[in-house]
Amino acid sequence: MASHRLNAEFLSPEQLEGLGVSDASARNILIHSTAVIPNFSAIELGCNIRIDPFAVLSCKSLRIGDYVHIASGCSLTGQGTIVLEDFAGISHQSIVLTSTDDFSGEYLTNPTVPDCHTRVKTADVFMGRHSVVGAATTILPGAILGEGSIVGAQSLVKGKLDAWTIHAGVPTRAIRPRSKDCLRLERELHRSETAPSK
Repeated sequence: MASHRLNAEFLSPEQLEGLGVSDASARNILIHSTAVIPNFSAIELGCNIRIDPFAVLSCKSLRIGDYVHIASGCSLTGQGTIVLEDFAGISHQSIVLTSTDDFSGEYLTNPTVPDCHTRVKTADVFMGRHSVVGAATTILPGAILGEGSIVGAQSLVKGKLDAWTIHAGVPTRAIRPRSKDCLRLERELHRSETAPSK
């Protein structure tokens, strides 16, 4: 009996080339066929990137560095820019917002309403190198995750998070320092990439 793999494929290098991604195979870029990306030209891609099933990337612009993973069901949306530096990761079902409505009751809300009746706050979001967001976390407009910062699952991120610190909660708070041993492993990885093959 033949096995069926409905919606189980990543886009081929040829499909990615058709979307404007040069050298997708050499750069090791994997984008799942079920990912929703309305404006592919607004994305800058590094190398060694994986975007998993049912991710929605619909922000004004998105800059993705090297060795970045966006897990399944994540949503990166809004009218601002999102930057994911090298080795950043966003776990399953997390939401990164660069725009939010004013819910005070003084304005109407949602994108079906004309702009003159709404007040939308927009601010860029930045995730530094080696920052990782746990599953089902929400990141609000203007958030800055310092290098090496970690966010526990089901947290709410607003404002600036300390570098090399583990955070969690609603809203997040610093829990404890994070080890920097991964920097040594990064150097080892880069050395192995540049070592001559035998």
